[in-house]
Amino acid sequence: MNVVELTRDLVRLSSESGREDQVVDYLEALFTRFGWKPARSGRNLHVVVGEGEKLLLLNSHTDTVPVGEGWTKPPLEGSIEDGKLYGRGSNDAKGCLASMIVGLKNASTGGLSGRVCLAATCEEETSGQGLEVLIKSLPKPDAAVVGEPTGLQPAVAQKGLLLLHVTAKGRSAHAAWGGGVNAVESAARDVLALGGLRFERSHPALGVPSVAVTQIQGGTRHNVIPDRCTLTLDIRTTPSYAPHELVELVKARVGGDVTIRSQRLEAVDTDPSHAVVQAALAANPGARPFGSPTVSDWVFLKGVPTVKVGPGDSRRSHTPDEYVGVEELEKGAKFYEDMIGRYFA
Repeated sequence: MNVVELTRDLVRLSSESGREDQVVDYLEALFTRFGWKPARSGRNLHVVVGEGEKLLLLNSHTDTVPVGEGWTKPPLEGSIEDGKLYGRGSNDAKGCLASMIVGLKNASTGGLSGRVCLAATCEEETSGQGLEVLIKSLPKPDAAVVGEPTGLQPAVAQKGLLLLHVTAKGRSAHAAWGGGVNAVESAARDVLALGGLRFERSHPALGVPSVAVTQIQGGTRHNVIPDRCTLTLDIRTTPSYAPHELVELVKARVGGDVTIRSQRLEAVDTDPSHAVVQAALAANPGARPFGSPTVSDWVFLKGVPTVKVGPGDSRRSHTPDEYVGVEELEKGAKFYEDMIGRYFA
């Protein structure tokens, strides 16, 4: 099986989040031709290959973000120029998924000394009906690999996402006459106060959490002193702080009311000495473990030793003229094949 042609086939099948059926149909037929026995659940597909007690989960996603504007290359043709395969999802993460499939196919040819569960899941970009749902029906893995574009460098930790609202309340009045209490001004003071937030505990791979004010909503008319202004805070968390601790730190800095919009995507990490990390390092000599700031389906594998690793570069994801290198794909397939063998060695 040629990993480049497989990636091209997947790119040519449009699969925005929630519309992955064509890709799932294609993979189900492919796995069946391999002699595997795929199981379909909604728009998720998984297969278990090999025998033995030890189970390694390989997971990557079939969905993409919308094509968007600004492309100079055909976004759904999988064209190849100068060693680059262009197309929406080529880098994030159809190249990773194709490399996993080919790597597993090659690794299983001579027989496996354990079981590998390959899960191609939907809605990773929107956190919906994908791995979060499927994991409940899968056999419990001893370790997992999440396929995301990391340049084949193994991520041993991943930041989580905590979304908060800070609402400043005031008292409305006619802007011409003055008076009232301006909630926008109160919110502005909270923005400045958040700039002084400091964290004492640093994670060895991820450092400290980050806090960004990403949205501000206040005022209804130009001639009315606003009585309410809401800030949205994007906080990238680390395992060094529980979400409730970060909420309390924010409350101590601001004057507005703090409410939680989302705290379900928690930070995760894996001991670098674990066998799954060591297998990844051995499969790419010279690689170094790192901490990833971007959220992936790893969040749904809390408690399972996991490494996030795959061909490509995260900075190309979601961009016009997204691409993955042909050489990256070839190295990716070989990497997964080697990693599987080393994990079960």
